Amino acid sequence: MKSCFAIFDVDYTIINGDSMFLMLFFAISKKPVLIFYTPIILVKIVLYFLKIIDVKNAKEAIYLPLKYLTQKELEEFYETIVLRKINPEVMKRLIFHKEQGCCILLVSASPEVYLQYFKNNSSIDVIIGTKLKIVDGKYINKIHGENCKGIEKVNRIKHYLNENNLEIDFDNSFGYSDSLSDKPMLSLVKNRYKVNKNDLEIQEFIWQ
Repeated sequence: MKSCFAIFDVDYTIINGDSMFLMLFFAISKKPVLIFYTPIILVKIVLYFLKIIDVKNAKEAIYLPLKYLTQKELEEFYETIVLRKINPEVMKRLIFHKEQGCCILLVSASPEVYLQYFKNNSSIDVIIGTKLKIVDGKYINKIHGENCKGIEKVNRIKHYLNENNLEIDFDNSFGYSDSLSDKPMLSLVKNRYKVNKNDLEIQEFIWQ
């Protein structure tokens, strides 16, 4: 069945900031002992920028505090940190598209373990993010499958569509992101918008 969709990135789009680093600071505030892990995380980030390790390895280092946060603390992170970073102009667009009958997808490279709480918002239909492995009933800082970025976002969206016997109505669907790395995802829809990281302005997304 062909349906209209509005697809949103999360970091620097739905929220003004990078949720992974917000999570890291939150985790340290909750469990100060985690500050002793920060040198390891910083080393991994530097190694990534030097192209010595891949992004998956670097992100797994940043995700390390997730091993020590309870579900209650993850929900607290969403409610007290993430929601305060919401971009009001983008949220207005999201609600408008929902009222117009679009299915609302949030698609992010950040982990589903805390993005899942966006489902508390009745205007949001589907959350797609990086999945983490579960050991003994608890999430660990190991990515399950692929990092949900670039073409992997398209793969995950298509998987959702196939599972639900849906097809994107290209002409009447919308996409929002702050980054050219989301070009594959935005190519799924005709109406594409860029969210400026600095002034949060929404503009037509044009690439060469």
